[in-house]
Amino acid sequence: MLLMQTIARRSIPLWLSLVVLVAAGASPVRADRLVTDMAGRTVKVPDRIAHVATIGPVPVLNSFVFAMGEAATIANNLPPNLGGPRWRFQYVFAPQIAKQPVIQTGDGPSIEGVAQLAPDVVLTMDRPTIDLVERARTPAIYLAWREPDDVKTAMRLLGALYDKPDVAETYCRYFDDSLAKVSARTDALSAADRPRVLYANLKRLTQPHRIAEWWIAKAGGKSVTDDGRTSEAFNFSIEQVLLWDPEVIIVSGADEIADAYADARLAGVSAIKKRRVYAVPMGAHVWGNRTAEQPLTVLWAAKNFHPELFKDVSLTEEVRSFYAKFFKAGLSDNDIDVILEGRAGAR
Repeated sequence: MLLMQTIARRSIPLWLSLVVLVAAGASPVRADRLVTDMAGRTVKVPDRIAHVATIGPVPVLNSFVFAMGEAATIANNLPPNLGGPRWRFQYVFAPQIAKQPVIQTGDGPSIEGVAQLAPDVVLTMDRPTIDLVERARTPAIYLAWREPDDVKTAMRLLGALYDKPDVAETYCRYFDDSLAKVSARTDALSAADRPRVLYANLKRLTQPHRIAEWWIAKAGGKSVTDDGRTSEAFNFSIEQVLLWDPEVIIVSGADEIADAYADARLAGVSAIKKRRVYAVPMGAHVWGNRTAEQPLTVLWAAKNFHPELFKDVSLTEEVRSFYAKFFKAGLSDNDIDVILEGRAGAR
C-alpha cells in the first residue's frame, strides 16, 4: 500500500504536466500581431479581435464587419443622427449594438467614450480620428474607399485583422464574379441601348456620391451626372434635368417616388412619362452609396435598366443568399421586400 501511495504521489506532477502540454497544444498562445492599414501604417493589434469600435461613416464601416460575419464584435451604437427606422437593418444584423454606448456625435468621437469602451481596435475612415483615438491608447485601423476596388482591399485588411483571410477572399471572388455576370450581358450593348440615368436627391437637387457613376455604368446605364468629376457632390437645377431628359430616375427612398411623379416640373421627363422611377434599395446602408452590399447594387440596377436581359435573375434569392452567406443573417421575405423597395425609412 505504501508503495502504491508513493507511486501515486510521484505521478501527480507528470499528470499535471501532460494536461498543460495538451492544453497548450490545443490553444497556443501567440503574441500581438502587426497589421498594415490602408494608410500604410503598421498597427499592433491583439491576437484575437473580440470587440471593435467604428468611428466616422459608421454604417459603411459596419457593413464591412457584417460582411466578414463578425457583426457580434461591434461594441458601439450608431451616432444619434442615424437613429430611426431608416437604419433598422443595422440592428437586424447586429442586434447587440442597440444596448451599446454611443461614442460619436455630430461634434466627432468621444475620446472618453472610447477609453471607457476599451475596444480591441477602432475602425475608421477619418485620418484625424486616428490621432484622437491613440490618446486613448487604442489601436486604430484606417480604411479608405476612393475607388470601387478599394472595397476588396478593405475586406482583405479585415480578413487579416480577424485572421479570416478565406472569408475575405470568398467575398472578393463574389464581388468579381457578380460584376462579370452582369458584364457578360451588358458589354455588347450599344450606346443607344444604355438608358440615361439620374441618381439623385430630387428635393435637394444633388447627387452626392461619385461611386454611383461607377455602378450605373457597370449595370449598363449612362449616368447623366458623369462628366468626369472628381468631387463627391454634384449639384444641378431642374432646368438641367429637363435638358438631360433621363430615361430612368433613381431616388433615395420609396416615399420620394410619389413626389417625383407629382412634381409638375418633371412631367415631360422620359422617366416620368414611362413610369421608370425607382427607389434605391436600403439594407445595412443605402446601396447607391458606398457599402459592402455594392455587388447587389449593380445586379439590382442592371435588372431595372434591362429587364429583358435579366428576366431569369431572382433578386429575392440573390439578396437572401448574400446576407445569409456573408452577414450570417436569415432574412424573411418581408425583410427582403423592404430592402429591395427602399422602404426602410419610408414615411
